[in-house]
Amino acid sequence: MRKINWKKIIGILAATMGVMFVITSVVAKKKKGSSQYENESDQKNPLEGKKVIFVENDEEIENADGVRGHLEAIGNSDYKPGFYEKYIKRGFDVVLSFGGLVVLSPVLGAIALAIKIDDPGSVLFTQKRMGQNKKYFKLHKFRSMKMRTPHDVPTHQLENPEQYITRVGKFLRSHSLDELPQIWDIFIGNMSVIGPRPGLWNQDILTAERDKYNANDVKPGLTGWAQINGRDELEIPVKAKLDGEYVKHMGLLMDVKCFLGSLGVFAGDESVVEGGTGEMKKTGRSYTDGKSVEELIGNIGFGEAVQVDTTTKRKVLITGAGSYIGESFKAYAAEKYGNNFDIEEVDMLDGTWRDIDFSKYDIVYHVAGIAHADVGNVDDATKEKYYAVNTDLTVEVCRKAKTEGVKEFIFMSSMIVYGDSVPYGKNKIIDENTVPQPSNFYGDSKLQADVAVREMADDNFKVIALRPPMIYGKGSKGNYPTLAKLAKKLPVFPDVDNQRSMLHIDNLCEFLCQIMLVNVRQNVTVLMPQNEEWTKTTDMVKEIADVCDRKILTTKLLKPCVNIAGVMPGKIGGLVNKAFGNNCYSHIISKYEGIDYQVINLRESIVRTEGNVHETSDAKEDHI
Repeated sequence: MRKINWKKIIGILAATMGVMFVITSVVAKKKKGSSQYENESDQKNPLEGKKVIFVENDEEIENADGVRGHLEAIGNSDYKPGFYEKYIKRGFDVVLSFGGLVVLSPVLGAIALAIKIDDPGSVLFTQKRMGQNKKYFKLHKFRSMKMRTPHDVPTHQLENPEQYITRVGKFLRSHSLDELPQIWDIFIGNMSVIGPRPGLWNQDILTAERDKYNANDVKPGLTGWAQINGRDELEIPVKAKLDGEYVKHMGLLMDVKCFLGSLGVFAGDESVVEGGTGEMKKTGRSYTDGKSVEELIGNIGFGEAVQVDTTTKRKVLITGAGSYIGESFKAYAAEKYGNNFDIEEVDMLDGTWRDIDFSKYDIVYHVAGIAHADVGNVDDATKEKYYAVNTDLTVEVCRKAKTEGVKEFIFMSSMIVYGDSVPYGKNKIIDENTVPQPSNFYGDSKLQADVAVREMADDNFKVIALRPPMIYGKGSKGNYPTLAKLAKKLPVFPDVDNQRSMLHIDNLCEFLCQIMLVNVRQNVTVLMPQNEEWTKTTDMVKEIADVCDRKILTTKLLKPCVNIAGVMPGKIGGLVNKAFGNNCYSHIISKYEGIDYQVINLRESIVRTEGNVHETSDAKEDHI
C-alpha cells in the first residue's frame, strides 16, 4: 500500500492558501476605496473625525432612531489607538477573517442558494454604516428581508416588520448567520471581529451617545460587549454605555470574553427581536418615560426621625396569599406584635379580589409578583406575563386601594431595579444618588410598577416602595438553598472576597411591623432594608457548614478558577457572578432614625434558617 506523503500534502495546501491569501488581499485593497465611498464625495460623512452632540429640532426630518434633529460638531476627536488595537487586534482580524472565508465557503454558498430559492433576487445587500472615526462604509449582509422592503430603514421603524422577513431570513437572523458576509468587511479593514456593532449612518442618537464613551473611535465589530449583554433589548443609552465599557477595557482578555460570549448568541439568541433597538421598552410598559433622575430614584428614607407607636392597631390586607414573604410576615407579626395587627390575605390568581371591599383596611401590603427567572432565554409571551403581573396587577391593586380609601400602600419592589450584581472583581455600592437602571425585563417590570404606584400618592394616600436585596430564611427559594446545598456537600470552597447586601426574613418582618406602626408624614417613601452587615459568600458557606456540623475547607487557591469561570459565557459565568459578584446598598441608606429592625446577624440568621436549635448565642454579640 502506498504511503501517504503528508509533508507534501501540507506543503501543497500551505502554498495554495498562500496564493489565495495574496489574491484575496489584492482584491480587498482594490475594493476598500469604493467600500468607503472614495469616489462618491456626496456620500461621505462631513462629521468624520469630529466629536458630536445631538440637537433636537421638531422641524427637521425624523432620523433612524425616531427623533427629529441633527448631529452637531463640538470639536475634533483626540482618540489615539494603542499598540494592541493597531497591530495585535488587526492581526487577529486578518487571520480569523481569512480563515473564516475559506472554512465557511461551503456554508456561505449554501445560504446564498437558499436565499435565491426562497425569494429570488440579490443574495447580498449593502447598507451605509458608521465606521471607525465616523467614516461611512458599505456593510454587507445576507439578505433576510424581501426585495420590496424599504432600504436604509431600521427594522424597529418598519410597520409590522415580520411581514418583510423571508422564511430563510428569519432563521438567519435568529442565529446571526445574516452577518456572515461581514467577514469580508473585517478582512478588508472596515470592521473588526470584536467591537461596537456598526450603526446606520442616520442613527443620530446612537452616534451621539457612543461619542460620550469614545465608542465611535474604534472599528465596529461583528460582535461586541453590548451584543452579548442584551442586544436588541437594550435601550440606546445602555447599549452605548456598554460599547464604552468595551473601549475602556479593550485588550486580549476583553476580546476573548466577547468572542466566547458570542458563541451562545450564534447558537440562538432570544434577545434578537423584530423591532430592533429598545425592544424591552416596546414590549414592556412606559411609566418611566420622561421621568427625571430624581423621580426614578424616589424619596429615599422618611426624611425625619420617626416613632413606632406600639399602642396603635392596624388592619392589614396582604395581596398575594400563600407567598413566602406574606406568610412569614403574618406569622411573625402574630408572634411579636399580636396586639397591633389584624392581618388578612387575598389570593390574586382568580380575580375574585376585585370584589373585596378594601375600605376596611388601613394598609394594603402588595407582595404578589413573578420572581426572577432565566431572563436570557424566554419568549415574548413570558416577558409579557412578567409585565402583566409585576406591573399591571400592582398598578390595578394600588388604584383600587386609593379609590376605596386605604390610607397606606406598601409595594414589594426589589433591588433588581438597579440592575444585576457586577462581576467578581468589581465593586457596586448603591446609595441615595444611584439611578435605577434595570438590566432586563424582570427588573424593568418591577421599576415600572415602582414608579407608577409612587405617582398615585397624595396627602390622603401614602405609598411606600420597598427595594430589598436577596431575602433568605427557612423555606425560602432562590439562591440561598443552592448555596446551602453546596455548603453541606462540598469538602472545599473558594475563599473569595466579595460583598453582598442580603436580608433575613426575620429582619424584614421586624422592619415591616415597625414601619406599619409609624405615622408617615410624607406622601412617598422609598426604603431599602438590609442586614446589618454585608455578606461575604465564603463566610456564609462556612457558617452554614458549621451550623450543620459539617467541615468545609475554604482556600484562596481556587480564586483563579473563579476568575476563569466568571468570564465564561452562558449560565456558568452567570452563576459564578451571582455567587461571587458584588452588589451592596450603602449602610447609611438602610438606617432610619426611630426604626431598629436588624434584630439578628448572619450567624443567628443561619441558625434560624437551617433549624439548628442548639445554637442560642445572642446574635447581636456575634459579629463576623
